[in-house]
Amino acid sequence: MRGEPIRAAVISDTHGLLRPEAIKVIGTCDVIIHAGDFDNQMLYHKLNISQPLYAVRGNNDGSWAGQLPLVKRFLLGGISFIMAHDRSDIPMSLGKEQVVIFGHSHMYYQKIENGRLWLNPGSCGYKRFTLPLSLAVMTIQDGTYQVEPVWLEEVYGKAAPYSGQGNGDGSINSGRTEGKTVEPNGLGGQQEDGQPRIKERQQERDQLFLIAKIMRFMKRGATINWVADNLKAEPAFVETIYRISITHPGADAHQILDKLEVNRLLFKN
Repeated sequence: MRGEPIRAAVISDTHGLLRPEAIKVIGTCDVIIHAGDFDNQMLYHKLNISQPLYAVRGNNDGSWAGQLPLVKRFLLGGISFIMAHDRSDIPMSLGKEQVVIFGHSHMYYQKIENGRLWLNPGSCGYKRFTLPLSLAVMTIQDGTYQVEPVWLEEVYGKAAPYSGQGNGDGSINSGRTEGKTVEPNGLGGQQEDGQPRIKERQQERDQLFLIAKIMRFMKRGATINWVADNLKAEPAFVETIYRISITHPGADAHQILDKLEVNRLLFKN
């Protein structure tokens, strides 16, 4: 029997600032993974209350963060993680950890190295120089995962997601972006050629966030009308998401959106 998918917001270097765009993404997730530099205790507590929080201490986190480790190992959805704020604090000898998460540079980085994923979600709070604001969303289920970069500024496009499967021995069966660093400006991310395309990307992202929220409420047993009222969504749309989720158990928000698009094409024809 398959376990429920876990949607994790991977963030870092908020530096006391939680932007509305980041809050919107985090709200669609079940857990938060923070690679350090909260900068203040208030932001830490805000995140820790909203969802389960996996966190490490950053170099700008004060004495209040003494409770947080510099290096943290944890298991989530059958995937083993190791995390530190500064990549240099990651032990040179790694065991069966399948995903390594770090921050500090404020620059998005995603690459398979020696059979494991190394991921820096960049900064979704404090902007450093001209580096883009970003975070990552991981969907984890039964030892498999997908990673999607989320750019918080429209000038940066939506990079191709990475998918991988854990083998239980520390290695990973990688997907389309094996060995590829994902960065903005043509180095893995994609800049848009014009405003219509940017608008289309934003609409798709908004739909994905809405679908993910509907799915979360559905799992909690909320009624269609209650979800529609609270999310200011059309009841018919919510009902469609419920129906697809029931007939396709285990489908994620991306897969449900794909099925919606297929249905629209069928009705057009």
